[in-house]
Amino acid sequence: MRTRGSYHKTSVTRVATGAILSALCWLLIMLAAVLPTGKFFVLTLASLVIVVAARETGDCGAGLVYLVTTVLAFISTGIFMGTLFALCFGIQPLVIVFLRGRINPIVTRIITHLFMSGLFLFVIFLVGIDRLLVRDTRLSSLVITGLALLALQLFLFIYHYILRYFERFYEERIAPWIHRQ
Repeated sequence: MRTRGSYHKTSVTRVATGAILSALCWLLIMLAAVLPTGKFFVLTLASLVIVVAARETGDCGAGLVYLVTTVLAFISTGIFMGTLFALCFGIQPLVIVFLRGRINPIVTRIITHLFMSGLFLFVIFLVGIDRLLVRDTRLSSLVITGLALLALQLFLFIYHYILRYFERFYEERIAPWIHRQ
């Protein structure tokens, strides 16, 4: 049973950890905004910070890290990078972490793919494929949307693979180093 002082220390530690992880995630988004190439790689690293936040501060703490980072991304990098992080790279690890402990991993993958595909199609419907991806092409919008959806599925498959190995690496190497006393 926790005493009152140790519970306070734990909550203060979680708040401080969430703030540090929010700052790290925000810095990665800022880096992605100024890099000429490698934006998706750096945004993927920022999304892995949210996975660390879920492990260290819990699901609610990870949600707060996501919200704080998204607001900071909109303020500092503009609407494009803020939207890209908020609707793709930030929400995806939250969905995976939330579903993973509650249902089968295969069903988690299927739901993640369906959710992200639905979100992608919503953005395409809202913005338009010609404004989102390409302007002058001989292909129809339906073909371009299908190819983009296929590319999204490939990215999600690779992302799940990266996430699994990152979590294993974090649990075996980084977490023991951070939590040593």
